[in-house]
Amino acid sequence: MTADHPTVLLISDRTDQSRELGNWIGRVCSCRSIALHERPGIAKDVAAVVTDVAFRDAVAIARLRSLLAPYRSTATPVMAVLRDNSHYEQVQAVALGATGMLPSTASSAEICRAVAAALGDARPATATNAAASAAEHVEQARLEFHGIFHAATCGENFTQAEVDNATSSVVETVADSGIRRWLDIVWSYDNATYQHCMLVTGLAAEFARSLGVSANDQKRLVRGALLHDLGKAKIPLAILNKPGRLDPQELTVMRTHPGIGYEILREQGGYEPEILEVVLRHHELLDGSGYPDGLSGSQIGDLVRLTTICDIYAALIERRPYKQPMPPTRAFAILQDMGSKLEAALVRAFTRVAESSAAPAAA
Repeated sequence: MTADHPTVLLISDRTDQSRELGNWIGRVCSCRSIALHERPGIAKDVAAVVTDVAFRDAVAIARLRSLLAPYRSTATPVMAVLRDNSHYEQVQAVALGATGMLPSTASSAEICRAVAAALGDARPATATNAAASAAEHVEQARLEFHGIFHAATCGENFTQAEVDNATSSVVETVADSGIRRWLDIVWSYDNATYQHCMLVTGLAAEFARSLGVSANDQKRLVRGALLHDLGKAKIPLAILNKPGRLDPQELTVMRTHPGIGYEILREQGGYEPEILEVVLRHHELLDGSGYPDGLSGSQIGDLVRLTTICDIYAALIERRPYKQPMPPTRAFAILQDMGSKLEAALVRAFTRVAESSAAPAAA
């Protein structure tokens, strides 16, 4: 393994969080993840180690000490993610040989940046740093979206400023990093709803940019895309996260999400009619076969038509544990085959977005 392709060993006692963190670290370097109680062979090509283990359990500490022993003798950097950032944990981390520490509240992007620093990668123009920078900005947008969605789930209000900040984060990140890098990062999310909403929002930003619309219109489209599935915050998780096709009863419940999202925004007040229309109408189709009201033709506004294309395309290219993503070229072909359901001129205009999402991210 060369210095240009370092491997980071991630040791964790948490399965789901470990997988997500491993995906993030994998954006900036090669990452090998092992569970705390695995008995792997010693990997001699490890350039750094990240531990995500609770330090309150004597058995866990002893196991971690054993796993880290080979790397301590070679002065390999060890980054410890602390659960409560207490003095006790800090002392334990140092005793185990940690050369750096981060609180568990650190974002995945911050951990990636710390790993890059531990590897001594200070080259600002490298693909590694470009990926780390993009990961940090996408993570910031995700956290902002998480705050909005969580507030809706709990029946709490969120501010216009929070929505505007999230919108600006998406617009700026897609413009700076490109849609493919955005997709590569968002595809790593385990939460299906967050992944879908962030895919749609990023695609909307790229679509608006490719159309050359004004900055204000670009933000309106992205704002609508960001909020389009807000109503899913009130859909039961058993339905929302079901692996596979919904039965008729479950589908009926799922199809209430546009109306729920519309009511959440209407009750809060202050949202433009076009944004409310996107939330309520993004599943309407031009031939009248959509829902909730079976609208057709001129009854469906321009912002809705744009968002619907992004929404359908995102659903096709999503990555799920039980479903491989559809290749972007095939997903775009399905958009074209939908004929009178979508506006043909807008589908043709979406060609540039589809081509950009299919191309590898630039270094």
